[in-house]
Amino acid sequence: MRVPLSWLKEYLEGQIDDNIIADSLTMAGLEVAALEHIDRDKVLEIEVTPNRSDCLSIIGIAREVKAIFDLKLKKPVFNIEKELKGSNFNIIIANSELCYRYAARIVKGIKVGPSPEWLKERIEKCGIRSINNIVDITNYVLLEYGHPLHAFDLDLLEGNCIRVGTPADFGKEEEEMETLDGVKRKLSREDLLIWDGIKPIAIAGVMGGANTEVTDKTKNILIESAYFKPESIRRTSKRLGLITEASYRFERGTDIEDLIEALDRAAFLIKEIAGGDIYEIIDVYPKKIPQVKISFSTQKLSQFIGVNLKEDEIINILNRLHIKVHKEGDFYIALVPSHRQDLSMPEDIAEEVARIFGYDKIPAELPEVFKPVFEDVESSKKRRFLRSIRNFIINLGFNEAVNFSFISPEELNIFEIPENDLRRKYVSLLNPLRQEESILRTMLMPGLLRNVERNTSRGIDSVRVFEIGKVFFKNDETILPTEDIHLGIILKKEEDYKNPFKEDPYDFFALKGVLDGLFRHLKIENLLYHRSKESFLHKGQSADIFVKGDKIGFIGIISPRVLSKYDFKTKPHICMAEINLEKLFSIHSKNCSLNYKPFSMYPPVKRDTALLISKDFEAQKLLDLIKKYGSDLIEDFYIFDIYKGKGIPEGKQNIAFRVIYRAFDRTLKSEEVTELHTKLIERIISETGAEIRS
Repeated sequence: MRVPLSWLKEYLEGQIDDNIIADSLTMAGLEVAALEHIDRDKVLEIEVTPNRSDCLSIIGIAREVKAIFDLKLKKPVFNIEKELKGSNFNIIIANSELCYRYAARIVKGIKVGPSPEWLKERIEKCGIRSINNIVDITNYVLLEYGHPLHAFDLDLLEGNCIRVGTPADFGKEEEEMETLDGVKRKLSREDLLIWDGIKPIAIAGVMGGANTEVTDKTKNILIESAYFKPESIRRTSKRLGLITEASYRFERGTDIEDLIEALDRAAFLIKEIAGGDIYEIIDVYPKKIPQVKISFSTQKLSQFIGVNLKEDEIINILNRLHIKVHKEGDFYIALVPSHRQDLSMPEDIAEEVARIFGYDKIPAELPEVFKPVFEDVESSKKRRFLRSIRNFIINLGFNEAVNFSFISPEELNIFEIPENDLRRKYVSLLNPLRQEESILRTMLMPGLLRNVERNTSRGIDSVRVFEIGKVFFKNDETILPTEDIHLGIILKKEEDYKNPFKEDPYDFFALKGVLDGLFRHLKIENLLYHRSKESFLHKGQSADIFVKGDKIGFIGIISPRVLSKYDFKTKPHICMAEINLEKLFSIHSKNCSLNYKPFSMYPPVKRDTALLISKDFEAQKLLDLIKKYGSDLIEDFYIFDIYKGKGIPEGKQNIAFRVIYRAFDRTLKSEEVTELHTKLIERIISETGAEIRS
């Protein structure tokens, strides 16, 4: 907003230094970006924030200066005399939701010509070029009052009326008209237009039409002054890519009560400069905007600002801002003037008082702490727990993936998730961007498998990634879903056809080793692996993971049937695991206390045994039997080999395990260990039907 100081000072009583005006406006929230010298005059370039549409005028800025320095405001004095009647012109508002008020005056017998120098000079200093005296006057009043006006050539209007509405209001889908800039524009059914009795003659609040333009031949005019819904003007302006001085103000909101004064001011100036006879005003006002009333407490207002202001000081500042105040009980009621559409709550009143009082006068203090802030111990523990898991896996050479929390329901079908499974209780998005991201994920594996698919398509043979993220389940008792944090790990390696039996760090047992190491790191005990029931995993190489009888996840080779539904050109070896970290955290929290004991100073004795046992026998049961044996001399035990194939009888498997014996008070004798181990093997054979493999 460009403001010539010579023009601004006409509306203020008293002498003020130009530099003080610029500094004070900036401190009050209207930043003066530049001060330009033009023909012995100074022009302020003011950055007006979008909420302060009342300051998009010379009078609006004068009101601010008046309030800051407690001066008197001198608005233009004019009087329309000998107002004629009997124009018989009608105004019809077909859409009162978009046009709240429409007023007009007819002026007949004018003489269109160049504007006087003083008028040209003022609007040009504000960045508007001179066209002719009629158009210049409407622009002058726009700058003066901040309310856009438009003049139509009355003799080019058909039907002796003005209609305001969208094409849809008149049964049309779209319209086309040429605007004043000479461009033919297509208008949608929702664009608000000004019509005469037959055709559209202006895009409401944006630009007039060329078919009713005021030219040198114009003798009679109709001056429009209206209030249009800001959202409608902004929508039309943005769609057309057409921003004008009028649309800039209308889309921010103009003063609906002040539009008559602006209309009368324009009619008065036209008569003074271009002559003519002024006809009585036509004013259609179907939609009233109620006055905003804000209740506030002066005590709370002072606390909010941080300065102990007296009631008289507060009331005085508000009166200087043209905000009338009266008291009701313990509170004050502020009556917001129609030009201040940005004020709606007590905090707005406090801001007005603070900026006029002076932000620089408010002492800088640290905010008062009303309540101490305590650490959320449980949340802190969980963050440390998750950080520990993340660091552990990264240290093993894995890369972390971060995927969106959205998947497609088709992903659950690909993974063959049963209909009665909890993972089918997903939350659907109301407005998904696309079908592939239409539900909140209930498992991490679909996203991680897509990561592997994309990396494979780019020539990456080996992939080791993990993700720690939330999964979501619909909760029938609450609106919000249940959120659990899961860990997903996936390994992918192209099959090595040359060496199919070599050890591979990407197979099932390698991933199981990663999980076992993680569980030991987290001090998780009573861990069991049972044959998995997950339909998307390979039946022979998969397991469900249990801790104290509660399933916390699964591990396994992905089924070839599922892999065939993805875009893999080869047949990769992919192993995956997913763990419910919420359950794991609960178990970890109970086991986080550590007990230390001294280690034995005596050497261990190791005994390895290989058993032939039914191929359907689960290796975990063998470990359970050793654990139940209950000897204090058994320090540790584990299975180190499981083999089926050549050299093993049909229907059998070889399970080799090691038991480590150690005493705390002596060195064990070989005979003692042999006797103990023999009894252990006899117990295992009697309960499993196994036989020792020689």
